[in-house]
Amino acid sequence: METTAVLAQVLLVRRDQRRALWLLTVVCTASWGWSFRMAAHLEQGSPAHQHGGLWPLAVMWGAMMVAMMVPPEVPQLLWLVRAHHAQRRDPLLHALAFLGGYLSPWMLASFGAALLQARLGAAGLMTAEMAIGSRTLGGALLVAAGAMQLSPLKGACLERCRFRAAVAGPVGETRAASFLRGASQGAVSITSCGLLMLVLFVTGVMSPLAMALLTTLLLLENVAPERWPVRFVAGVLLLGWGTWLFLV
Repeated sequence: METTAVLAQVLLVRRDQRRALWLLTVVCTASWGWSFRMAAHLEQGSPAHQHGGLWPLAVMWGAMMVAMMVPPEVPQLLWLVRAHHAQRRDPLLHALAFLGGYLSPWMLASFGAALLQARLGAAGLMTAEMAIGSRTLGGALLVAAGAMQLSPLKGACLERCRFRAAVAGPVGETRAASFLRGASQGAVSITSCGLLMLVLFVTGVMSPLAMALLTTLLLLENVAPERWPVRFVAGVLLLGWGTWLFLV
């Protein structure tokens, strides 16, 4: 009897994890599809998102951040579903509340990135491909991102992001508390990855290849064994790239 109950619980957990994975797949697919569509318009010379005002730029950056920041959090969210099952709470609702909270700081950061892009464009520093035209400024961004990758602060942020027990919350936590816990995790993520996102200003804001590479890097930082020097390799490459821009 006890074995049957345990098996039933396992099946329920797996069912809810599949549902969560399906929802996350839909969100990621829609965000990536929209981003690639905008990239295609850019290649065709469409100026709609270069000169369409601050809010269209903010929406563009928001979609890009969802596309890039949700995939690295998928293992965390699936773990949260299982943890909330163990605490006899609504697993999907709590996990989605956490995700909403996690993304909320990134939406604010997207507005900041859009404002920066608008200011750079107004100053004549953005090319038609939505990339910074100044090699000195581009090199400075890359060096800053590389230095952050090698810093103790980056290591501390990654430890926080990897510590799953810290995001599960106490037994009886409300969905509002899960949202706030997600927002706190999102703030840590911005500290960890915010400068990396500015690399897009060097590659071209809507570069699909750059978006895919950055997403892969973030995913590896979250799930790869700690002995793998993922962030250090990325940091050295960014520093080398930035230095090359300065010298050439």
